[in-house]
Amino acid sequence: MNRIKVLIADDHELIRQGVRSILHSTRKTQIVGEAVTGIQAVEQCQKLKPDVVIMDLAMPELDGIEATRQIRAANPSIRIIVLTMHDSEIMVRGVLNAGASGYVLKSELADKLKTALHVVCRGDQYLSGEVSERLMYRYLQQAVAEGESYRLTSRELQVAQFLSLGKSSKEIGEILNIAVRTVDTHRANIMRKMNVHSVTELLHQAFTNKLIELGNGADLPVRQQM
Repeated sequence: MNRIKVLIADDHELIRQGVRSILHSTRKTQIVGEAVTGIQAVEQCQKLKPDVVIMDLAMPELDGIEATRQIRAANPSIRIIVLTMHDSEIMVRGVLNAGASGYVLKSELADKLKTALHVVCRGDQYLSGEVSERLMYRYLQQAVAEGESYRLTSRELQVAQFLSLGKSSKEIGEILNIAVRTVDTHRANIMRKMNVHSVTELLHQAFTNKLIELGNGADLPVRQQM
């Protein structure tokens, strides 16, 4: 199986070193290059054609959002995972609208980078822990409150939230103590009711239709897992 070609774009050597260390522990990835500015990242993508770019949000010369936008415009097949210290919804909205597939907090880098890489490479979207739960909960609750035509059951809401975290059907089945086939059935029902074909499309629909809106700055409660 071909290894995933990765470009690391971050102006801090310690972060690049940390990413290298994490990725070197798996044989499924190959680091093909590094960049220390946004402009370098764009140029390296043209030259090296990586499968995934791990991109710092606060890059010199060209910020991560604009670099992401330019890379995706020139190479739509390249997946981009943004690294940041910020978990604001405004920032997430900008990153996803620019075309990024992943959003990983630097505080969760060691625990979440491999998962994010796996998720984006299969064509889905990955958002770090609390960011994803908060956004998905807000989207689902507001959509229902505004009288959308679909209605998700409490179990479908649970499955949707785990899907938004990048969990596989097997992982969701183990967490909820239900069969993988049952999870797949719930997933199919969620996609049918919401008229989407992937978790990526679900989140994209949430942002483009502005169903995720900013509140008064307080976090919404996270739905309890059953």
